[in-house]
Amino acid sequence: MDKLAVVIIHYHLRPGGVTRVIERAAEALGNQIDLLVLSGEEPSTDALLASITETVPALAYSDQKPDEPERQAEELRAVVRRRMGRDPDIWHIHNHSLGKNGFMPCLVWHLARAGCRLLLQPHDFAEDGRPDNYRLLKHTLGDELDDMLYPMADHIGYAPINCRDKNFLEHIGIPHVHELPNAVTAHPPAGGNAVETGKTVVYPARAIRRKNLGEFLLWSLLAPEGYTFQSTLAPQNPAWRKYYDEWVAFAEELNLPVEFDAGRKHDFAALIRNAEALMSTSIAEGFGLAFMEPWLEGKMLIGRKLPEITADFENAGLDLSTLYSSLPVPLEWVGEGEFLETLECAMQSAYAAYARPWKKDCFEQAKAELIRNGNVDFGILDEVLQRKVIRHLVRHAEDRALLPSCFTSPAPERIEYNRRIIVDHYSLAAYGARLMDIYSALAAVEPGPVSSADAAGLLDSFLQPGRFNLLRT
Repeated sequence: MDKLAVVIIHYHLRPGGVTRVIERAAEALGNQIDLLVLSGEEPSTDALLASITETVPALAYSDQKPDEPERQAEELRAVVRRRMGRDPDIWHIHNHSLGKNGFMPCLVWHLARAGCRLLLQPHDFAEDGRPDNYRLLKHTLGDELDDMLYPMADHIGYAPINCRDKNFLEHIGIPHVHELPNAVTAHPPAGGNAVETGKTVVYPARAIRRKNLGEFLLWSLLAPEGYTFQSTLAPQNPAWRKYYDEWVAFAEELNLPVEFDAGRKHDFAALIRNAEALMSTSIAEGFGLAFMEPWLEGKMLIGRKLPEITADFENAGLDLSTLYSSLPVPLEWVGEGEFLETLECAMQSAYAAYARPWKKDCFEQAKAELIRNGNVDFGILDEVLQRKVIRHLVRHAEDRALLPSCFTSPAPERIEYNRRIIVDHYSLAAYGARLMDIYSALAAVEPGPVSSADAAGLLDSFLQPGRFNLLRT
């Protein structure tokens, strides 16, 4: 039997992120398929996928309305036919609805109605705290947005990367949803089980807002004497840099034991090797590599878990008992009036940004769900309110005892157990087998009529008042 012909599409092939997912798919599938990659930007000559990539400028990031999208879609199909010698069996398209340009959803709609078999893989959503992206979709698609954004048909499959997104997509009526967790590349444990130098806790991430740097600083205050906390990378985006600089100044003011941008100042591998533990305080992730990679490096992971994301990992057997789901702090430390005013204002702005009518009931529901027994989760506070809590604990050291400890001595047995779970369930071979099964099943389907899922309903799922977080505003 002839091999399946597959086209994978993404806006670009810049290092990391979705590009790494595409690279791993190509590696996992090997010569089982004929593969062509389409990118909106020319890849670098040394990129892993360069030899099998065609550049199609219409796919690149753009805030302009697409010019004659149906003509451009047919030109793109012609490019594929010239390169592959035939129409592909599967079009595998990443983040089609993210709102990075107006052409991608038009292309998907056109291909769907032409009977092309599509696998749509969302990693992130414009509906999830990205109102500027959503506005771009609304600007370019207009009244057709709800009809075009999430097409449904027997020949269209969706491959979200976590259980939350799978549930949300099924909730709006999409029938063919296949959860496809990313592959996690296993590494030998770094440096064994012993701590080599000092007592350091390392946060190996770029310190953008959703990484919740304030909570990392809070733990530096609460930690036993003698610990140093290292944040590895400063943000590059100027929009996030101002928040980061404020945290740097705040830590210096309070003389907190924190080193910023440590990954630039020191050898990154050495930082990880010498750490007593790695930490994550992030309040939003896509797949959640941060919950996997520490164990593969032979390190304990401490900090915050995200049940919407980590439930799959725990169901697979991963032991995340060193992590907490929320960090309740008394509302009086925050200032109830200031918190409620900030929350209502931010919610109104978010609803306006998504062109959703504001109802006072939304605010009342948020209050009921976000405030429990006079406490609020530190991780939903914005930077100003987080600093108020930390200042309170500096002035009232006796209140620190009211908060839990997240410090756990390194446990070699737990580390090895988790490393084995990840290798067994999230290996490159397992990923390739899942993806090939999806491709094969989709290729056997006869194309049928195309309809539209409830795009507005998906936005409502992400905008649930109880999910609101001031760090995503």
